[in-house]
Amino acid sequence: MLRRLADAALAALLAPCCAVCDMVLERPLDGAVCPECWARVARFSPPLCRRCGEPLPSVRAAPAGICRACSVTLGAATAVRSVGAFDGALADIVHALKYGRRPSVAVPLAGLMRAAAHDLLTAVDVVVPVPLHRRRERERGFNQAEALARGLGRPVCLALLRPRPTAAQVGLSGAARRANLHGAFTLTRAAGGLRGRVIAVVDDVLTTGATVAACADVLATAGPRTIVAVTAARAASGPRP
Repeated sequence: MLRRLADAALAALLAPCCAVCDMVLERPLDGAVCPECWARVARFSPPLCRRCGEPLPSVRAAPAGICRACSVTLGAATAVRSVGAFDGALADIVHALKYGRRPSVAVPLAGLMRAAAHDLLTAVDVVVPVPLHRRRERERGFNQAEALARGLGRPVCLALLRPRPTAAQVGLSGAARRANLHGAFTLTRAAGGLRGRVIAVVDDVLTTGATVAACADVLATAGPRTIVAVTAARAASGPRP
C-alpha cells in the first residue's frame, strides 16, 4: 500500500517519463523503463550456437550445435550468450543505462541476461565486469558492465583494470578494434582468487568480440578453469576483415 501511494505521488508530482518511450511512468519506483518497453525486448530463442549464442535456423542445419561461421572472436573464452540483437527496445534500454545514466535499468536487464545465459551461468563461480578507464567512469558516474554484473546473482570480482584510455569502438572494423584494445587491460590483485574457477566476463554489448577476447586473454593468465562471457545485447558486426 505504501509503495503504491509513493508511486502515485511521484507520478503526480514529478511525472517521470520512461527512458525509452517517454510515456509517464505509472510505477516510477519500479525503474526508469515502463513494463510495455520491457515487454517489447526481442530475445534470442533456441536453437542457439553453443559457442557464440547466435540463433540457428534449425537443429538440423547445425547438428553439432555450432553455426557454420561464428562471427565473433572470443580469445580464451569458450562461449558467449546475449539477451538479443542490439536493436529496437533492447538497444534503447542499453542506451538509457549507458548514456542516459539510468543505473536502475541494470537490475531488470541483468535479469534478462540471467535467463539468456542460464546454461552458462549454472557453472560460473564468479563474474568479472569489463572495466572502464577511471576517467570515463568518473564522467559517466558508474561502470555499466559492473552494474550488470552485480545483478547476475554470482560473486563479482573486479579482476581487471583499464590503465589507459582507448578510442571509442563504434565504427571500427574487427582488426581496428583488436588493435585499439591491445594492452588495454591488466590484472588487479583480486585476480589471485580466480585460479581454478569458472568465470564469466560481463559487458553491455557484443559486436566483434574484441573486448571480450582482450579481457579473456588477460584473465587466462590468472589460471581460471574456464572463461565464458555474458552480454546484454549483440550488435551486428558485419563482415570480418
